[in-house]
Amino acid sequence: MTPTLAGKAPCNNIEIYFETFGEKQNPAIVLIMGLDAQSIMFTNDFIEPLVQAGYYVIRFDNRDIGLSTWLNDSWHRRKPYTLEDMAKDTIELLDYLSISQAHILGVSMGGMIAQRIAISYSHRVLSLVSIMSSGYILDPQTVPFLKGRPFYPLIPFFLRNFTFKSKIIFPPVTVESYVSTYRRLNGKTFPFNHTHLRTIFTEAIENRKGQNPRARFQQFCGIAASGSRLHELAKIKAPTLIVHGTEDPLIPPVHATIYAPKIPNAKMLWVKGMGHQLPKPVLETVMPAIIEHLSSSISDTTDKN
Repeated sequence: MTPTLAGKAPCNNIEIYFETFGEKQNPAIVLIMGLDAQSIMFTNDFIEPLVQAGYYVIRFDNRDIGLSTWLNDSWHRRKPYTLEDMAKDTIELLDYLSISQAHILGVSMGGMIAQRIAISYSHRVLSLVSIMSSGYILDPQTVPFLKGRPFYPLIPFFLRNFTFKSKIIFPPVTVESYVSTYRRLNGKTFPFNHTHLRTIFTEAIENRKGQNPRARFQQFCGIAASGSRLHELAKIKAPTLIVHGTEDPLIPPVHATIYAPKIPNAKMLWVKGMGHQLPKPVLETVMPAIIEHLSSSISDTTDKN
């Protein structure tokens, strides 16, 4: 789809690149992408059903990725930005677009940012959708063999004080490298669409030139520095839908079983066989559930008013 508006907004002392789709008078939904991923990962298959359902869709590149500001020169591992900073980026983007309230949808790290927005800026949130995410990515309860290990809580300390050189943390910025990574995240149930992912990453890396080689590390440091939200999730007032795959290799399903019950009246949608991706066959199930959630959230708000 062709954006109705695109540009760079001054947000939180940086610039955030955004695109909008649909009519501005419609209820707004903000799409927040995950770690080391550009906003174009929200493809037409994701955006078009929302526009057709009557929503004003906003996607944007997080800080350190895509066409938004890269903080490589000013960033320091001992004082990383946090999910709170990234939540503020989103809120100030809404301010720039003169949108007082919106539905907030986040995928993976984007789900963590969305949770933070729903906690810290509850008056701005019509509803929350958190997909393949976590309330605390470093929760030792999610990795059985790490329970009780004294070094596990020290991961943020190591990130602040030591330099790591690894292709996992600093991946080669090539189309094939990213396609290979997403193949591993796909899970075993749904076919891996190599052509589709190659097209996206060719656009991201070769045409957009928006794949920051430091994004993965710097954004992960932000996640680690933010700590746990598990003790705050009960503050979320917005109607919430949690979506998680049963075969997620990156953020295992146990994360959802831990954080979803802590959000008052949250609805849980398990997608059998889904990994840490949203292939088209998954969207055929997930998108109707999301649209139903958005619709019922508006009805609930109207009834309360």
